[in-house]
Amino acid sequence: MIKFITSPQDMRLSDVETAQYDQIVDYVTEISLNLMAVKVTNRPEDFLGWCNELYNYVRYGINMDLLDAKHEKPLQKLLQLLEKSITCRQVKTSRITPWPFLKNFFLEQADRQALAERLRLLNYISSIRISMLADMSDLERLAFAGKHLSAHEPAKFDFDVELFGSTRGAKALHELLQHTPSLLDDALSAIPLEGEVSEADYKKFVTRYTAAFATLDKAKAGLFAATRLLAMRRPDVFMVLTASKVDALCQGLGLVKLKPTDFSRYWVDIIEALHRQPWFKSAQPEDVTELELWNNRVVLFDLFFFVDKDFAEKSNYLKLKNIPVVVRNLTGGRTRTTGVVRKKRTKESAIEVVDRLLAEPDLPAYLQSKRASMIAEVEKGKSATEVVQLLRAIFG
Repeated sequence: MIKFITSPQDMRLSDVETAQYDQIVDYVTEISLNLMAVKVTNRPEDFLGWCNELYNYVRYGINMDLLDAKHEKPLQKLLQLLEKSITCRQVKTSRITPWPFLKNFFLEQADRQALAERLRLLNYISSIRISMLADMSDLERLAFAGKHLSAHEPAKFDFDVELFGSTRGAKALHELLQHTPSLLDDALSAIPLEGEVSEADYKKFVTRYTAAFATLDKAKAGLFAATRLLAMRRPDVFMVLTASKVDALCQGLGLVKLKPTDFSRYWVDIIEALHRQPWFKSAQPEDVTELELWNNRVVLFDLFFFVDKDFAEKSNYLKLKNIPVVVRNLTGGRTRTTGVVRKKRTKESAIEVVDRLLAEPDLPAYLQSKRASMIAEVEKGKSATEVVQLLRAIFG
């Protein structure tokens, strides 16, 4: 293990990588006794491979039962530093990557990065993109903006809408989405749905986007949430930024870290930099499967950001799909099953159920007068039949 830990000293590291390596060694020292018990099975000769290998040794090789409580924090810090170093190196490599290599990278990362689920999200967004936000349902708007709710039923939304970047914490954005989505429509209309997107188009979007937030009390327009809207509008032009991505991205591109309000630098330093890379300027492929990746190639730059191997299993879509639900079996008992989302009865459906029952001609008059009480009980989860039986027992 000692030989493995010191092996980067013989590698040709950049100044950034040297600084990262020094930080890594500091944290390795704190958990060295636990790490020495891990068997080294592979010795990569490059820094990216070394970081990936060390991550696996730390994340999956260390016996956590033998780890002192005081070492838990250094271990987590080490994992975070390795994740950042891996992302930084992969982003740096992207600058010289031609399209065929990038396509292969996407496919190699498919399982780990939930590529199929990401493409289902992008295909869904493509199907509603032509619509105005103001004309979309609440759930469609949230899918576009990146906020997953339990109401996103897996049967229809077979993807995690927060893939690429969540806007769950962007309260001001969601206030606009709920009350004045037309203001965001006006901003997005500055970005053409096809063809070239110019810096002038982007600046027009920024002007209108920030003006929309000025209509709210003490709200500021944030860059990160805006990039989610932009990337869903044009996934072949824009990528999604989040607070957790920006540091490693900027280091990988050799930039000073962007601030959450650096709208101008997002275009000049990030988007224009990506558009200069060989994979972006490649010719449109003829193969249908490859074309799907190519049409989303900028938003799929997200796959350069490190994720753990259980990333795909943490999908909000899968969590909802696999919620155990109690259902009645043929014998009248109850059993748990998955893949079914319990639908919360809405006020409208409760009214419909009760009115349908009250339409039966043989119901006593006293039940007809209890309509409001029956609706209230049905809204709480009781069946209409159970409510009728209860009222019959009370009022005879």
